[in-house]
Amino acid sequence: MVKSKLLSASGFMLATKLVGAASGYVLAWWVSQHEGAAAYGRFELALTVLTMAALGSRLGLDGVLVKWMAATNVQRLEGIQRRLFFRASALVLACSLPLAWLLSDTLGYGLTSWFGDDGLGAAWPRVAMGIPLMAVWALSSEALRGLSQMKSHALLQPGILVAGAVLGMVAFNAPVLEAYGASLAAWCLVALVLAMRALASTDHQVIDEGQWGWRTMVSTGWPMLLGSAMFLVMSWTDTLLLGHFLGEDQVGIYRVAFRMAAVVTLVQAAVNSYAAPLFAERHALGDATGLRAALTQTTAMNVAFSIPAFVALVVAPSWWLGWFGEAFEAGRWCLVWLAAGQAVNALCGPVMNLLNMTGHEREAQRIVWGAAILNVAMNVWAIPRHGIVGAAVATACSMAVWNVAAAFAVRKHLGLSVLAVMQTFVRGPRP
Repeated sequence: MVKSKLLSASGFMLATKLVGAASGYVLAWWVSQHEGAAAYGRFELALTVLTMAALGSRLGLDGVLVKWMAATNVQRLEGIQRRLFFRASALVLACSLPLAWLLSDTLGYGLTSWFGDDGLGAAWPRVAMGIPLMAVWALSSEALRGLSQMKSHALLQPGILVAGAVLGMVAFNAPVLEAYGASLAAWCLVALVLAMRALASTDHQVIDEGQWGWRTMVSTGWPMLLGSAMFLVMSWTDTLLLGHFLGEDQVGIYRVAFRMAAVVTLVQAAVNSYAAPLFAERHALGDATGLRAALTQTTAMNVAFSIPAFVALVVAPSWWLGWFGEAFEAGRWCLVWLAAGQAVNALCGPVMNLLNMTGHEREAQRIVWGAAILNVAMNVWAIPRHGIVGAAVATACSMAVWNVAAAFAVRKHLGLSVLAVMQTFVRGPRP
């Protein structure tokens, strides 16, 4: 039953992930061919700042909505869902709008100085306009995820934003930042429409302020925000520090290798989108057997794709990167190391989602904080000495650390062993 749910819910998500991944490669190729690796590096730096600012302004409430929408569904409290969404949206806008103003003014000057590239100065006002749009878009997407509206959620993946940007670049010859901004505005509107259609229109149930109130929303979101922020820091530290220590061309080469390595966890990203609300539902119902079955099936599906993808990338890294231009072949060892880190991620399964959806957000937060600090320290040491390869090694090692640590935490708190799941997958079920 769990397996059939995962397969049916993940199929459409995987299709959109494939479209998004392909669009990301087309965008990288288009910008690199027409403007060079440095221009692509500048776009990735701007996108990094936008992503981090939008995540901070969401206050962790996107994760809260995934958990609460799933829980209210199984507890037959659909009548409070729309008000919970409006509350979360109000808090997010109250945070994102001042942050956008700050980025367009003071923070923009500081970032231009940090990266040492005056060409980025004109980008910050446009990036600032995208912060509330990206925050609301992500909040709507995660609410749909919690409601198990997986087809709608799949249409709101980051890769679809990239697909819209590619369409604007190719069809209208628009610069990459303007094309991405237009795509973000359009999909933010789509996200709000889909969320309003999915949320129950009835509003007759009274909210238990102790369980679902403002204070509980913020206190639940705070550890999720810290965990997500540190996860994002870990994901983007390499890019920010490369932009500081090296030139934009090196950032561009590294980011292409990073995007290529993400293919290893492409199926995992699709499967985990449904796994998180499924974990929340099973936990809310006290269904330990269903929780174990969900972990087993998601991990098995991840591994079945990730290992062949990993082998394909590391056997011929120069060939893959050569499609973007001869200069990008310099990132071949980056691709090997980053693919190895993603392989560990896939082998450990959706352990961080499992911790966050079963009441162990603070444990997940501590793990990601530790890994993020390690990642920053390793990147600061490695990049000036070993360039983009040093960044790749630091990122891969910290990724492996947090996944393994989370797997041990799942074993400790939930009695679920990822290692046992892997043994079952390799040996097959016992007769």
